[in-house]
Amino acid sequence: MPTLVIGASGLVGYEFYRQNKGKKDWFFTYRSVKVDNFLQLDASDAGQVEKLFSELKPDTVILPAAMAWVDKCEREPELARKNNVELLQNVINAMKRHGGRRIVFFSTDYLFDGKGGPYSEDAEPNPLNVYGRIKLECERMLEHSGLDYIILRTTGIFGWEKQGKNFLYRIFDTLGKGKPIEVPNDQYATPTYVKDIVEAAMALLGKGQKGTFNVVGPQSMNRVELAQKFAKGFGFDEKLIVGKPTSEFKSAAPRPMKAGFRIDKITKLGIRMRTVEGAVEDMKGRKEEDDRYE
Repeated sequence: MPTLVIGASGLVGYEFYRQNKGKKDWFFTYRSVKVDNFLQLDASDAGQVEKLFSELKPDTVILPAAMAWVDKCEREPELARKNNVELLQNVINAMKRHGGRRIVFFSTDYLFDGKGGPYSEDAEPNPLNVYGRIKLECERMLEHSGLDYIILRTTGIFGWEKQGKNFLYRIFDTLGKGKPIEVPNDQYATPTYVKDIVEAAMALLGKGQKGTFNVVGPQSMNRVELAQKFAKGFGFDEKLIVGKPTSEFKSAAPRPMKAGFRIDKITKLGIRMRTVEGAVEDMKGRKEEDDRYE
């Protein structure tokens, strides 16, 4: 049965490629950052989605593709809807027309107001910003889609990435040049190693699971503590990390201060997530997977 990963040139999508390349009936798409042997697809275009699904007829769709730049979503809510809500609707419609059965979707702790995190799966959402409200709308769409769905709620994903966009690369790019970096000291979350979230998704699919699952690392910490762990693990100067309150960063979108997730549900299923320290050690053995790291 064909499996299609939409948005495979990004952090999470490319990790699916790493772990499944060479498998029969696995297909991967990119939108604008071309990757050889991937298929080009703008999933916000219903016509393109229909054409590809009519050709491949995927049984399972994995959907890391999204507009996840939180401040841009706040400033341009119509564009955010097009590249999140409408994109998901295009995929759901095409799956129904062409026999698709299962979909894996990625959500966020921005569903919550950050007053009581880390959150369990049954906590009541109360998003503070456009991105959070849009992701909540997407979750509701999936719940009423009639498809078998897995919603993975996650946050603070880091790891080797071809595009070099996640927070870890800010540490490399700034501290690696001996320059100080300013980081919020009052935003708490549960940072997540990209290799682990993909392995968890594969395990949930393999176990035939359905529903909503928190898939994050086991540690709750603020951004300064995370930056310090990265610096220590990769040999940078921790003293260059400067903590400041979120209010001084003048972001367009409000952030939940105490967010992140609890992972009791997946732990009971035998799924294990690495600490930041454990992830860094694993990454050191995978340097060849980062095009920029030397």
